[in-house]
Amino acid sequence: MRPNASALSLNPPAAAEFAAVEPLGTTLHFTFGTSSMMDFVKNWIHFVRSAQPRLSPFLVGAADKRLLTACTELGVPAAAIIPELDVWTYERRSTRDEVYQMRSDWAYMRHHRSDFLEMGLVKVAFLWELLAAGFHVLISDLDVVWLNGHWRRWMSWADPAHPPVPQAAALALADVLVTTDELDTTHDDSGRGVSAELNTGVVYLRGTRGAKAMVQSWRKAMLRQKGGKHLTENVNDQSLFNQVVSGGEVKDLQAWLRSRRAEGVAAPPDAFASLPGNYRRVHQTGSSHEPCLPGAGCAATTFTFGTLPVRPFTGGHTWFNQNVQEMDGHEQPQHQPITVHFTFQFGDTKEYPHGKRQRAREAALWAVDPPEYFTEGIFVALKGASYDEEYKQQVYRRFPEWSPQRHMFMDAPQRQAVRDLLGLATAVGGIMVMPKLWCFCDRYWNALSKCRNPHVMGMGLPFNCPMDSLYLTDRWNDKKVKFREHTFLSNPHMPAEVRANRVTLTVARKGEQARPHGPDAVELPYGTPMADVGRLVRQSHPQFRVLEVANADLRRLCRWLGSAPAATAFNAVLRYITTESSRYCPSEDGGGHFRAGFNWQNPFHGINCTWGFHSPTVFPTSADACSSGAGIDLSERSNSTTCPRQMLCDYHTLPDGRDTKPITWCNLEGYNGMDQKFLPIAKRMLASRPDGRCPYPPGDRPGDPPW
Repeated sequence: MRPNASALSLNPPAAAEFAAVEPLGTTLHFTFGTSSMMDFVKNWIHFVRSAQPRLSPFLVGAADKRLLTACTELGVPAAAIIPELDVWTYERRSTRDEVYQMRSDWAYMRHHRSDFLEMGLVKVAFLWELLAAGFHVLISDLDVVWLNGHWRRWMSWADPAHPPVPQAAALALADVLVTTDELDTTHDDSGRGVSAELNTGVVYLRGTRGAKAMVQSWRKAMLRQKGGKHLTENVNDQSLFNQVVSGGEVKDLQAWLRSRRAEGVAAPPDAFASLPGNYRRVHQTGSSHEPCLPGAGCAATTFTFGTLPVRPFTGGHTWFNQNVQEMDGHEQPQHQPITVHFTFQFGDTKEYPHGKRQRAREAALWAVDPPEYFTEGIFVALKGASYDEEYKQQVYRRFPEWSPQRHMFMDAPQRQAVRDLLGLATAVGGIMVMPKLWCFCDRYWNALSKCRNPHVMGMGLPFNCPMDSLYLTDRWNDKKVKFREHTFLSNPHMPAEVRANRVTLTVARKGEQARPHGPDAVELPYGTPMADVGRLVRQSHPQFRVLEVANADLRRLCRWLGSAPAATAFNAVLRYITTESSRYCPSEDGGGHFRAGFNWQNPFHGINCTWGFHSPTVFPTSADACSSGAGIDLSERSNSTTCPRQMLCDYHTLPDGRDTKPITWCNLEGYNGMDQKFLPIAKRMLASRPDGRCPYPPGDRPGDPPW
């Protein structure tokens, strides 16, 4: 495979794998990263190796020596860039490094303003070398999971026995194919146009002059950013890809088909004989680009590109929020999911992509947890829902669909159940299994319409939402909270003997006697302290592994953990991990009305957003919590709102459980960033109101004025 002039250094498994591979006409499945993402590398490899039809050959691009060494030890084909290559100039230099080393002070570089740009250059160097060797390259990010190997349905005519689906007849000839952040599946199914940002999570580069021209143009776009004073996390290889890959629709398909065949792209002469109306359009750049390294001298050419459909090539919103895998027709070839890309997530930090991993676990698409993840300790899980239908209907009657307060009031009992479940798991020395969570409003950084992303107005509410929609998973991990995802007990890796050895815990109603224990059930008296539950259950079921309890029974226990210090420590952690800072800005209530000359530092320009999430009531710290009833009948918050009608909310909870600032009710009451010149008039207006505060918004009707 490797030409003498190649800038790739193959490890022994890769050298053996590619010794007999003819690059021309071969699609190489490729990913790329650093050793800091090793578990994602392993997860990507697992699903690539498990996919049917097979995804072969595949190669891991290592941006540092540690990843290359780890892949060698695992027997995984991998390659590095030779150390002599300067990815900025693409010239050779002298060095003592064994391979090219990507260095950063961040472990997870996705949002580093300059390091991620360099990562893009290293990635492009890999792509250039592989294309130059003659391969077609199908690159996917490390946070992409391959559910199966049916990529050919959308990308290639090379196998006459397995032609692409009719909608992909033209797509399967384009130089470049790429996934998108499109959310509207109906619009996307029409096949017309590009209406969303291109997402480089999955990119197919055909071994053509056009694909090479795109890669070199992409590389040049990155080079132009070097040393830029205004680099931000939003200037990265993907944003620059979007600038480079643009153009108009190819109209004369027959002429284009002839030119493709003349270039050697596999396709029958009648490829477009029966195009459906919703065939996916192909676009062509208006300008030409050189398909060679600078100074090599070559004729410039245009390139063609198309977008991959969002139902087969899913993202974080389409998979987790819209559930495309369950939509009508999901089993049909043109709709069957092929990949899942963990996008639209929250909770990632510079140390680790916590939100991505949590979503992968919830979808049972995380294959690298050790066996003890499924076997250690006792697992405490909620049986059934955390709220009842009557409560839901009460909230629905009070708050219209557009109001984020519906979301906040429905979140409160769920957050209380998480608190109680975690408290019980802590008391018995076990591990909490997160309950199934429901969102009644989509989480979106801009204005919402009917509590939905305005690009997906047909989306159903409520939806079973991932944990990171409601909680910052990095906080849970930083505090080393013992918990598992809500799908944990149904995970195929869960040993049958653990899953089967479960006990259902019930708690007698107030004033009633507890019933006798059963072979797989234990009933305890009303008000039993959580601190006693483990001992009492073990008396009749000493080997139990899973403890399940319904929310009504959970609430009849006394929330006493055995000592004041234990309760105090639990409360500090609880406040930190159950507080979030998410905003929901309804367009129906001034959530997106940016007036002319908008100034975010002017409270009279501020838009209206409902902020959450507030932590639930903490556990009592007094030893008489059970005898007084204070540990059973808590004074609960009715909703999880922090700032109810404000552009920015300064309320946060620190790692030690302390709050930063008091909760404010409107923009006039102040927020971090308000220009002080507006403070006098804001104070005068507040002084004229009852109690010197804005009225607390009712949440069921728009307010006026917007501030």
